[in-house]
Amino acid sequence: MSDPLIERLEGFKQNDEERQGFLRELVEAYSQLERELTIARSDHLDQLNSRRLWQDKAQVAEARLKDSQESTAINGFLLCLIDGDGYLFDESLIRQGAVGGGEAANRLLDNIKRHIQQYDGAVHWKIIVRIYANLEGLLKKYAYIGFTEEERALRHFVAGFTQSQPLFDFVDAGYGKERADHKIKEQLGLFLSNIQCKHVMLGVAHDNGYVPALDPYKSNPTTASRISLLRPIRTGWEFQSLPFGFVQFDSSIFRTEELPNDRPSYANLAKTASALRQPAASPVLQNHKPKPAGVAKDLVDRRPIYPGPIYLNKDEERVDEQLGTISEKAESNLQLRIDQEGKMCNDFHLRGDCLNPRCPYVHEPSLEGEEVIALALRARQTACGTGSRCRFKLCVLGHQCPNQRPRGTPCPRAHTCYFKKLHHVDPHIDHEHGDF
Repeated sequence: MSDPLIERLEGFKQNDEERQGFLRELVEAYSQLERELTIARSDHLDQLNSRRLWQDKAQVAEARLKDSQESTAINGFLLCLIDGDGYLFDESLIRQGAVGGGEAANRLLDNIKRHIQQYDGAVHWKIIVRIYANLEGLLKKYAYIGFTEEERALRHFVAGFTQSQPLFDFVDAGYGKERADHKIKEQLGLFLSNIQCKHVMLGVAHDNGYVPALDPYKSNPTTASRISLLRPIRTGWEFQSLPFGFVQFDSSIFRTEELPNDRPSYANLAKTASALRQPAASPVLQNHKPKPAGVAKDLVDRRPIYPGPIYLNKDEERVDEQLGTISEKAESNLQLRIDQEGKMCNDFHLRGDCLNPRCPYVHEPSLEGEEVIALALRARQTACGTGSRCRFKLCVLGHQCPNQRPRGTPCPRAHTCYFKKLHHVDPHIDHEHGDF
């Protein structure tokens, strides 16, 4: 039989152990809570610091955004890109040279300003105009179809256009159709991604070749609303399905009719030419009898050197046709006539006609035989600006160095020669190019 006191003592011991265990649990729980509180307090401080940091950054970003929006509103601009090979300025402006170029720029600026009045904030926009064209091709086209006044005044017109407005440029893109196209397409992609470019006006709707460059923008309403197309003389059919708006400028800026494709007959200008030009007489060269200028029958009977075939080497570079050799008598006769009468007209004697009724150079009587060859060789002493890339059948200028005799040998003038950029041209003819 157990002692009740001992049982009670054992009970107290058990209670003491349970109490000690409970106290240990309390201490451990407290310690855990204290650790969690420390972590929570640290996280809270981090949150406060982070919030303050992001608040500061948000305030800075908001201030920058406001400044950017204000700057964009003030410094926004409209870009007008025009393919000058398809959008030709009115001939009445071109004939005025530099003055006409300035007037064309002013009219273009007024029309653009009138169009953008519909857009918010457009009053602050700067207006940038860039026209890209193959000037050499235009000059030859004008010469070929008889637009002699435009041919003479075009370069002055371009200079006047560029000088009249600080953000207007008329750029010679160089020989070849794709030159202007490539520049306009690259500029379009570059500026449409610029937030300060508010609107782009394109003068390209005459050529369906530009449609693929515009396809990426037609499905984005925001971007599409930033693009307008200038109405050309004849709109490419593929442009009709694009979502971009068309702009019609005053008819006094660009031509409203396409240039003629055919060269006019000299006979059509004979009456005007004979009325304005006095026939040239030579008191020294008795074998040359003066004839009325601009007689169409003479042009039919005469066989001019140009137009002739265009020969190319294996590198697709132009090689001048061999004209043969001439006698000293032919050269001296030509020089004697030039001394007595003045400079011969290359168009009249080499191409078969001259479409300028006020031409200052000597026409009748026509050169004959070797004298024509002598004049052609003299004309080739001037380098063609297009060089070996020239494909103009009526070009009378040189496409190879005349000092390389025989052809392909070193030029004695070396780096001082006007034809130095053509010294590398292979003189051996490979094939004929028949395109104009």
